[in-house]
Amino acid sequence: MNYFEAIKNRRSIHALEDVAVITDEQVVEIVETALNHVPTAFNGQETRAVVVFGDEHKELWNRIEETAREKNGNGDFSRTEARINGFRNGHGTVLYFQDTAITKGLQEKFPQLHQELDEWAQQNQGMLQYAIWTGLEVVGYAASLQHMKAELKDEWNIPISWKPIAQMPFGKQAQELNNKEIVPVQEKLIVIK
Repeated sequence: MNYFEAIKNRRSIHALEDVAVITDEQVVEIVETALNHVPTAFNGQETRAVVVFGDEHKELWNRIEETAREKNGNGDFSRTEARINGFRNGHGTVLYFQDTAITKGLQEKFPQLHQELDEWAQQNQGMLQYAIWTGLEVVGYAASLQHMKAELKDEWNIPISWKPIAQMPFGKQAQELNNKEIVPVQEKLIVIK
């Protein structure tokens, strides 16, 4: 599959299966390549990732479910529970972080760009997430981007300066693809010559 086919085929898939379509080492290579080569403002390289497989992946989604249930209170949890089950059933999860120590250092070096550096850090995250998501699509994994909270395990030794941003559960697709409604390009693009 070429790059633009992967862009067209990429969808948010919530129902996943724990089937390895490539080796775990190859997944890590995708993440490493993106971390090393996706651009960041001032080459700050504050984007961070953790890849979780196996029982640790399942435990991560157990913790996320606990936090979501607490936050939900007595409300209807069935839709969220179904989604979390779909993610937990996947093969792994990429966790995304921003190293706030680096962003803070850039803000001290360039105080006139304080707000912009926060905005650019978000853009850096988006580019990293999309590069990894598309890379997973190219090799045959389905994924989605989630923003759920959970306490991470202390033994994972994640530095305190790493601010959690998102999770990307991935695995073999276990649901039918829905057609994506696309707004006509004429409404989204202006070409000036």
